[in-house]
Amino acid sequence: MGASGSDMNHETPVLGTPGAWTLPASILAGSVIVSVFMPVFALVSLAALVWLISIHRWRRGQLIESVGFNGALREELGSVRELVRLLGAVIDAADVPIVSTDESGVIVQANRAAQSILGSGRTLIGDHFDELITQREVQELERLGRNGESGHARLDLPVKGSIRVFDAAVDPIVTTGGAVCTFTDITELMQSVELKADFAANASHELRTPIASIKGAIETLGGAAKDDPVMRDKLITMIGSNATRLDLMVKDLLDLSKLESDRVPTALSVIDAHEFVNRVCVPFAPVCSRKGLEIRTEIDDRAMLIETDPILLELILRNLVENATKFARDGTAVRVQIERQRVGIDPEAPPPAGLAHPDGISLRVKDKGVGIPLAHQSRIFERFYQVDEARSGSSAKRGTGLGLAIVKHAARTLGGSVGVESVHGQGTTMVVNLPRCVPEDQGTSGGVGAVEAV
Repeated sequence: MGASGSDMNHETPVLGTPGAWTLPASILAGSVIVSVFMPVFALVSLAALVWLISIHRWRRGQLIESVGFNGALREELGSVRELVRLLGAVIDAADVPIVSTDESGVIVQANRAAQSILGSGRTLIGDHFDELITQREVQELERLGRNGESGHARLDLPVKGSIRVFDAAVDPIVTTGGAVCTFTDITELMQSVELKADFAANASHELRTPIASIKGAIETLGGAAKDDPVMRDKLITMIGSNATRLDLMVKDLLDLSKLESDRVPTALSVIDAHEFVNRVCVPFAPVCSRKGLEIRTEIDDRAMLIETDPILLELILRNLVENATKFARDGTAVRVQIERQRVGIDPEAPPPAGLAHPDGISLRVKDKGVGIPLAHQSRIFERFYQVDEARSGSSAKRGTGLGLAIVKHAARTLGGSVGVESVHGQGTTMVVNLPRCVPEDQGTSGGVGAVEAV
């Protein structure tokens, strides 16, 4: 009855609680005092002392365990933070745009590529995904991702002035209810697929024409023309002409296939420019004689020697001279010019290893012919492309349509480039620039030697 409310609510400390030492300490102190008068209480003091020592050891072990646990926890937390930082750095360094959204479609993370390519440099965090991507199919894909479904969609975006094709892949983030969207640039892949489809269609068309002519001639020889010597000779000539065209086309296709494989081995050697040009031009003597053409060679005195792959350079020069003699007007001159000059390096198509000279050459083949209309000049290096009206109006002038494509790839293999300068109705100049192929100390006059090749 005399106990207060606070005394009634007081709970006696037990072993394991922070205040467990107060009771044995009190007993120990009281027992020591009483033992002065009653020695039996010395035993109580000893028991209280053992009690205190037990509590001390327990508290000490608990403290050591707590310190160790906290240290391990801090170490693990530091590892997690480092892993998160590393993962964020990896995602940020990826050249593929990556965007993640929360459960409401708001962008919560975007790497540098996403900010540069999709956001034109601005920070995307906080924007709604539908404001960034307006294509409905991709928007729907992102919503499905937030609902737990993965998927892909094609996305066309303007990037730096051109339309790029992306494969948009969306996957759900289960823990947050959001989605992660990855945009992979597949423009080159799509172009490659289209080129292969176009190549197959064009090759089939180009092969079908001479094969049909040969089949028709053979059928006629076995029928109405069997006993007609004049018609028989005409059909045999037709078969031979179309067979030659098929043979040329197969050779050109093989050359082009090797050049496009990016695995063309180059065998460098130093060649004499005059001797090389004259040798390449010799097979064109018949057509020059028939049309009254003259091939003039003009070579810079400082570029008499050229270090290059003779086979690739011959492919370039032979195809350019063939086109020039084919389309030049009768009685005119075809000029082959080689000039020493500095040529820039394309990082995506460097010259072959071993070429380290400071200067290169500019190879020009000029004709005075019908020229190439401006609208067609950007396409003449495509496979099988021919400017029918201006350049190949007759069957005698029609080639395989692969020559300039071969020139482009051969020049690129040598680290160079090819271009065209043409005025419709006046003539055409084909220009091939090849870097680092002119050895030093070949004279300083800069003069030009002129030699008639044909």
